[in-house]
Amino acid sequence: MQFDKETQVRILRVAADRIDGRPVSEVDSRIAHVMDMHPEFEEAWKMGEMAVYPQEINGQIVNPFVHTVLHVIIDTQLNDGNPEIVTLTYKRLLEEGMDVHDCLHAIIHSFGDIHFANFRTGKPFDHLDYQSRLMSLSYVDKEELDGE
Repeated sequence: MQFDKETQVRILRVAADRIDGRPVSEVDSRIAHVMDMHPEFEEAWKMGEMAVYPQEINGQIVNPFVHTVLHVIIDTQLNDGNPEIVTLTYKRLLEEGMDVHDCLHAIIHSFGDIHFANFRTGKPFDHLDYQSRLMSLSYVDKEELDGE
């Protein structure tokens, strides 16, 4: 999945299908799954092409299109087991007690930082940096810290 017009059209079509109650094709099920995880984006999807621009949602500035693409990229990496470090990191963070969605967002954040920094400078994606960042992710339960 890329950050391109074709992907925009595809995501907006899936959003429209969901809003109108039409079935989503199997090939687009990952997109629909991400949309299901983010009900706060529903109003943005109803705006059609405006959903590809940053929106204020729940007091934060979010680009629903970019966020959805990043989710699908990480979902694909997890499902394919490639790179393996993504699956290992995901499992480790879950074992440490991190919530599933927070775990996905931690990995997305690492991928997105590298992707956009390298895109701006014209460099290829740095897989070693990605691996290093994922290996350094950890979860500390805030409630456990407050209790100490």
